[in-house]
Amino acid sequence: MDDAIKVAVVQGDRRRGAVAQALALIADDVRAAVQPYGSATIVPTLDELGRGWASTDHDTLSATVDALIASGARSLDVVAGKFDARPSASTCYERLGYLAETSGRPVAYHDLDSEPDAWTPRQAVVGGRAETLRLSSRAVAAGCRVSLAVARTDGTFRLGLGLPAMAAVLQRDDRKGFEAGMLARRVPSRLVPACSVLETWRGRLARAWLAVRSVDGGMRLTGAERRSLDRIERATERLSAVAAIAPPRISLIDGFSGMHGQAPRLGTSLRLGTVIAGTDPVAVDAVAAAIMGFDPLDVAYLRRAQAAGLGVADLAAITIVGEPWSQVRRNCRRHASDRLLRLVQGASVAEATASPGPHFRSRRRKARLRRSSRA
Repeated sequence: MDDAIKVAVVQGDRRRGAVAQALALIADDVRAAVQPYGSATIVPTLDELGRGWASTDHDTLSATVDALIASGARSLDVVAGKFDARPSASTCYERLGYLAETSGRPVAYHDLDSEPDAWTPRQAVVGGRAETLRLSSRAVAAGCRVSLAVARTDGTFRLGLGLPAMAAVLQRDDRKGFEAGMLARRVPSRLVPACSVLETWRGRLARAWLAVRSVDGGMRLTGAERRSLDRIERATERLSAVAAIAPPRISLIDGFSGMHGQAPRLGTSLRLGTVIAGTDPVAVDAVAAAIMGFDPLDVAYLRRAQAAGLGVADLAAITIVGEPWSQVRRNCRRHASDRLLRLVQGASVAEATASPGPHFRSRRRKARLRRSSRA
């Protein structure tokens, strides 16, 4: 038996065809994931503002449903919740064309936020303390979970790919723990178009400032940055817990219409024209990260997932079928806080700030240095 970890990479002009081809390249793996259960639970990505270009496309969902049915699925559930209450998941299902696209097929839709009692509590250790996470009972009970993610950057995890997309199966209050780097999401919806343009320039300035501060490899953080990074570390631990409790058996990332820059709310459109799919969710995210210009082992949640035995993030251990990832690679615009996240994630905040560079010294420290030099 071939035990190689396979990830399909397909580039094309049409989304539906690319998704179908990617799943066909790993058809044996998909069949092995679906047949023992005869059903599957699909978790799509729903943009907080309901924007179609930042959500799982109806063609992606339709092609995936076809592949799952062909692999032996007799019933399919589509489940999701949202950080924002409006528009609701049910509204998004209709607006995005999901209901019309899968009409006549054995697909049922569930808005998790309208099912207040349909949750299963699970214990996790976050920040050294026990914490209860409430996950969708449907998702927990499902033998085969399918993550349909959109290629995008992220201000909390650096990348919002297949594993971060599984936050949609958390109860809304628990989902808020993933918002550590999403302060921009509080901008009113009507102002988002104008704010996206301003945020792009603000992001460039922020990246330049962080680059100056870290010239010598160290950085003294402000109090606000330290608190934000503490929240991000806890969010990363929560994500690792969710990935261990309810990992996707099949993961697919649609790069036809993604988002980069200040994602997930104020980012701008990204078009890679590429679909990535596989049955190792860590490997799929790792390949997608490489295609977007990131080192997978430099992304904290991927490194931790590999260390926990949830999958493989080392590209050398992954077999690519279809297009070589290096031929479709792009350098995507990163989130403004990306350099800060890259310097800190994987080590404690104290370790990351133990040797501050000369570009960010406190006034008190500068005064002491001047006094000592005069003496």
